[in-house]
Order: sequence, then structure tokens, then C-alpha cells
Amino acid sequence: MKNNPYEKIIDKKCNICGKMIKYDKLGHGDCDYCGWYNSNFDGENEDNIIFPNVVSENKAKKLVKEGKPLRPDLNDFLNMLYFYGEVEFWYKEKECCVFLIYDDNDKNQTKIEFGWSPENIYYFSDKDDFIQNAKIGNEYVRDIWDKVENPSYT
Repeated sequence: MKNNPYEKIIDKKCNICGKMIKYDKLGHGDCDYCGWYNSNFDGENEDNIIFPNVVSENKAKKLVKEGKPLRPDLNDFLNMLYFYGEVEFWYKEKECCVFLIYDDNDKNQTKIEFGWSPENIYYFSDKDDFIQNAKIGNEYVRDIWDKVENPSYT
């Protein structure tokens, strides 16, 4: 029988909160205490958001030190989008999806698609356009961000 490389077997400290957790042979481990997904990439991209985490490593350390949950602000959320291509959140029982759409003729050119139903799909030229203009009904997303639920990857 082959060994499972994902089997959690190594006791090691979480890179964010410092509590002891189980890692697999590949150097990955979920922290049940702070919510950080520890990987062998930690320490290399401390200011970047990398899937499956929703904030950067440095921000996670700051939030944990302050006793706050690892929750992305709107800027973090949009950085998640640019890293992964698809993100979502819930607001007033609406599942709001955000996609990065690439131009067929120029892969460096993107736009943002945002919506929660076929009748409510909107497009934005970039991150700044989204922050300034994205709305759900009459409410700007930037103004209600502290009320959205489960901002995450899809």
C-alpha cells in the first residue's frame, strides 16, 4: 500500500498564529485555530494573496495579532479575483459572483463581470472601476463590504 502524501503526519507551528498543527509530507497544513492554509510557499510571497488563503501572509499575521478573523477587505477580495479568476460573496441572500474575463485578442486585457442573476450582470473595465461603480441595487459594494458574507473563491 502506497503512503498518502497528503496524510497529516508532521507536527509543526502554524506560520501565522504559531499554534501546533499537523502538516503533510509536502509541507501543507490547515490551521484550525486561525484559519490559515500553511504551505511551503509561505515566506516567499508575504504580501501577495495566494489560493486558498483570502489575505496575504503579512496581513494574516497582523489580523491574528489584533484578534481579528482572516477576512478580506474589498481590495484583498479583488486581488483574490486577479489571482484566481473567480470569486464570490453573499449579500442579502444574493450569491454575487465576480469573474475576470480575458479579451480573446489580447490576453493581457481583462474586464470584470459581476452579477447575481441573468438579469443583473454588469461589466467593469478594471479593479478601480469596480470599486467606484459596482452596486447591488442602490448600494455601492464598497459601502456595504463590511456586511457581505463569505467572501471566497468559487
